[in-house]
Amino acid sequence: MIRLCITALLAAIAPISTFAAVPVTTVAVGDLLQQSRHSAPATVIAHNSPSLSAEINARIDSIPVRVGDTVESDELLAQLDCRQYNSLLAAAKAGMDQLASERDFSAAQLRRAEGLKLKKGISDEGVEQRKSEWESYTARYRMHEETQRQAQLQVDRCQIRAPFRAVVVERLSSSGSLATIGTPILKLVQLDDIEISANLREQESETLKESSKIWFEFFNKRYRLTLRGIVPVIESRTRTREARLRFSKESAPIGAAGRVLWQGGSLQLPAGYLVKRSEQLGVFLVDGDKARFHPVAGAVEGQPAVTDLPAERVLIVEGRQRLSDGDDISVHGQRNIKDKPSGPAE
Repeated sequence: MIRLCITALLAAIAPISTFAAVPVTTVAVGDLLQQSRHSAPATVIAHNSPSLSAEINARIDSIPVRVGDTVESDELLAQLDCRQYNSLLAAAKAGMDQLASERDFSAAQLRRAEGLKLKKGISDEGVEQRKSEWESYTARYRMHEETQRQAQLQVDRCQIRAPFRAVVVERLSSSGSLATIGTPILKLVQLDDIEISANLREQESETLKESSKIWFEFFNKRYRLTLRGIVPVIESRTRTREARLRFSKESAPIGAAGRVLWQGGSLQLPAGYLVKRSEQLGVFLVDGDKARFHPVAGAVEGQPAVTDLPAERVLIVEGRQRLSDGDDISVHGQRNIKDKPSGPAE
């Protein structure tokens, strides 16, 4: 009995240093640092979405397209009754033909008069009269030429054609209706020129400018983007700037509401390497054969943290949850971080 008590007493007064050191693995801080990730709500918009209207007063003969149809550039979308405008064009052409004949006759008379003048067969006044007549016919011809152009423009407006490749999203008039100037007939949305619009805070806009990896996420699918520009005006109500981005290859549907994702700005430690001690978040660093707790200022639980730690400092990875500041450690290996946490896959 006495021997057992002596053994227990010796065990109780044994120095703490006789306890086994905590086995850990480590990694260099520089191997963990990654660029901060950002995201912002965004929408896919069409560069052009016009309502096509009548430019003349006429009855609508036909609208050969339906809602949902994809139309190509210059494809016929609506035909207006053009009989009146065809008639005006024909009259303008007839007037042009008449004036052309009279102008040509006047030009022949002028040439004849100039020939007679050389032979003293006509006075200077007679030549000037022929010249005046020719100039008058020429001026009238040019005036009627413009009248014919205007008539041709009206005839061209009898057909409403697609200004670009687009989809018909709304029919605003029907065949048989009387269209006046400005009457909306169809609404289109351009398919070939689409962009992403996102409203960003000032700091976000700066990191987006520096980023080379930008994506748009919509229904768990990601599309690669390039930045076209950021509007140099801050919106007074939201204090944000609008960013416009373009799809690099495949594009999401027009009207899709998702998020723009990008990397940039300060380097951060991933949230998974932070631990909490005494209500402070931080990391454990190797200090010889000891573990030292290093608080990370401004760290928020569950979020990556900006740190000023030198890249060559060694951070404890496995075994950190069991540690307290000053514990003995035994390094059993250095973790090789081949693939850092990165941005979304392309």
